[in-house]
Amino acid sequence: MALADALDNVRNWADALSDRERRLLSSMAVVFVAIVVVLPMYVAISTISDIETENAEIAQVLQDIRRSEPRLRQEKAERLDVERLYNRKAPSLGGFLEERAQQYGVTGLGITDQPKLDIGGYSRRSVRVSLPVVELRPLIEMLADIENSSYPISIERIQMTGGRMRTGYTVKLAVSAYDRENPSGAGQE
Repeated sequence: MALADALDNVRNWADALSDRERRLLSSMAVVFVAIVVVLPMYVAISTISDIETENAEIAQVLQDIRRSEPRLRQEKAERLDVERLYNRKAPSLGGFLEERAQQYGVTGLGITDQPKLDIGGYSRRSVRVSLPVVELRPLIEMLADIENSSYPISIERIQMTGGRMRTGYTVKLAVSAYDRENPSGAGQE
C-alpha cells in the first residue's frame, strides 16, 4: 500500500510537469543510463585493451629471453670455464717456464721474480724472463703453449729485438699467474 501511494505521488508529479521539464527529465535519464551502462563498459573495454597490450609486451620479453637463451648459456659456460681455470692454482712460474722452454728447445732463460700483488680476491705472481738469443718458431710455439695452458697464467708483455741479419731474437717477457685468495668460496654468488 505504501508503494502504491509512492507510485501515485510520482505519477501525479510527472503529470504536473511541463513539456520542457519532461524533455529535460528524459535527457537526464538518458545521461544517467549512459553513465550507469556505457561508462562501466568503456572502463571494462579500456582495461581489457590495457591488459592485452601488457600481455603483448610480456610475450615480446619472453620471446627476447628465448632468443637470448643460447647466448646466455654460452656466457654461463664461459664463466664456469673461468671459474674452473681459477680453481687450479698455477705452479711456480720459474719451474713452469723452464719446463716449457725445454720442451721447445729454448735455452738460456733468465728469470727474475717480481713482488706478489693482491688484487681484490686474487693475488698476482709475476716474473720477468729474458732470452738472449732465440729463434722465432720455437718462441711462438712456447708462448702459445704458455698462454693456452690450463692454469691462470698470462703473458703480460713481450719485447723483441734483433732479427734480419742475426740468427735469432733477444726477447724479454713479463709473465703473471693469478691465484684466487679464497678458492673455497669459488662459484658462490
